Amino acid sequence: MDTGTGRASWHLRANTFVITYLLAALIAGVTQENIADGEPSWLTIHLLLLGATTNAIITWSDHFVSALLWTRSHDRRRQMVVVASLNVGIIGVLIAVSAHIGWLIIASAIVISGIIIFYLRGIMIAIKQSLNKRFAEVVYYYQSAGLLILVGIVLGVIGAFISHEDPWEPRIVLAHLHVNLLGWVGLTIIGTLVTLWPTVLRTQIHPRAVSFAVMGLRFLIAGVIGSIFATLIDRPVFLAISIAFYLVGAIIALAPAAALMRTKQPDRASSWMLLIGALGFALVLIGDFIIVLTHHSPEETLSAIENQLLLIFTLWLLPTLLGSLTHLLPVVLGRGPAANRELAAIMNRGWRWRLFLLPLSSFFLLLPAQFHILGLILTALSLGVFLILAAGALYRARAFSSTF
Repeated sequence: MDTGTGRASWHLRANTFVITYLLAALIAGVTQENIADGEPSWLTIHLLLLGATTNAIITWSDHFVSALLWTRSHDRRRQMVVVASLNVGIIGVLIAVSAHIGWLIIASAIVISGIIIFYLRGIMIAIKQSLNKRFAEVVYYYQSAGLLILVGIVLGVIGAFISHEDPWEPRIVLAHLHVNLLGWVGLTIIGTLVTLWPTVLRTQIHPRAVSFAVMGLRFLIAGVIGSIFATLIDRPVFLAISIAFYLVGAIIALAPAAALMRTKQPDRASSWMLLIGALGFALVLIGDFIIVLTHHSPEETLSAIENQLLLIFTLWLLPTLLGSLTHLLPVVLGRGPAANRELAAIMNRGWRWRLFLLPLSSFFLLLPAQFHILGLILTALSLGVFLILAAGALYRARAFSSTF
């Protein structure tokens, strides 16, 4: 009998938030003004990053920390309260910034910060109670990301109140972008791929994966911290060096995972999409490096990066998020091998043709502006089909729960 506190019931509820934010981001993206420009609105960006991605990180990091350290997850009802509180803060931010409600911006930021601190405390407790110390150092990626998002929240609040005419405004926003994308999202993704990638390939983890992850983390943290300070003091050369440090760290951390492909190649939607996302991330970092060195003021750099945000989504964030969910949802929502296979079949429908949608949309977004609408259509199609399949999997999982 399902009490509603088990793993499948928890993930069914928690991932509904992720899917809902992805749907909201899709709707906001296709209905925004000046859609043909190819630049997503503030609301679309934050529905995807603050809404869908942050919910996915909070939900799935608990899953990975528990699996890596052999610890029990927290009480599911308490976790649901945490996720609900997080989303109160997120919705508060979305409303407050859109409507320019200063007190609500601060209150919502405090709520989200409190949840992140609670999240970090949970990781610290899990490390102390760990029955398996082998992967404890991989979990440091989640800790580092959590600490950095607190910096990102502070910068975001400052950016919400600072005048657009203030010369510090583009520096604050640039630092906010870098610490959130490279720190909160990037570190979490890289740390997760260290162990998720061999699982998706259905092979054993590389024997040197943890030692390379530890070495890479040093470069990654140096790159994020360096990017914050270099942006704030307006030193583009130092910012470029910081981005290069970050790229080197990512390559080091994921080199053992890449080496696995010598004997085991991607063969399904999740593995191919994660590979596309990893390669896309490298291209995003190289593009960031070039933009920083070829623009001579924070205003120009910020404008250039904002113009490429949709490309960042299609090259890196969306393939990674959709690929991860394609693999993970059947694993946690199924209640046995047969149910897992049925949900996986739903999530993998039409994957061979769907695989090309986001890379093709990225190609059109790289072309002159008149081609951007094609990139937008393909992005919306890719996300829309995924959401239909995910909704079908969630509905089928609810049917499974009613039989237990």
